[in-house]
Amino acid sequence: MTPRVVEIVPLNISDKDLMSAIAAEITRIFPFQCRVGATERLPTELLDEKRGQYHATRILEHLAASDRTSFRILGVTTLDIFTPILRYVFGEAMLEGRAALVSTYRLGIAPLRDDSPPSNRSVFVSRVLKECIHELGHTFGLTHCDDPTCVMVASLDMTHIDTKSSQLCYYCNIMLKDELNRN
Repeated sequence: MTPRVVEIVPLNISDKDLMSAIAAEITRIFPFQCRVGATERLPTELLDEKRGQYHATRILEHLAASDRTSFRILGVTTLDIFTPILRYVFGEAMLEGRAALVSTYRLGIAPLRDDSPPSNRSVFVSRVLKECIHELGHTFGLTHCDDPTCVMVASLDMTHIDTKSSQLCYYCNIMLKDELNRN
């Protein structure tokens, strides 16, 4: 049986340490191998020039339509993303689909320089990891959870992200296991 692999696709981002942390977190939560692909540039047609932001749904379609053979694809970008009904989003995913996307742009702390205080970097990385797990959870059919500590609770701002854990609650964990057993 071919192993199920989650491919992380860095989009306009070259933070190798962050990509390694994401890969480690994915393999901790999900029973899959993880690999980091080469950094790619987003096509300019995915930019909404009026808004100065990239259209998240179109990025997902771009990722899913690629010739990648990975079980799941997680795009990670530093660019600002939106959906037509929201001013901005931290991420988006195809519910029960193949692709997920996370933007670090609005996670409170921009990608930091090497001389930034470590505590700032750890807060930034924690937020990114939670959003990556959250969006990948959607690809397995998990919806927003009512448990405020579950990683699947909706994140409307940084306070929500910082309050929730990086873990699936008991019920979301059971739903994930059921979904994985079906496939």
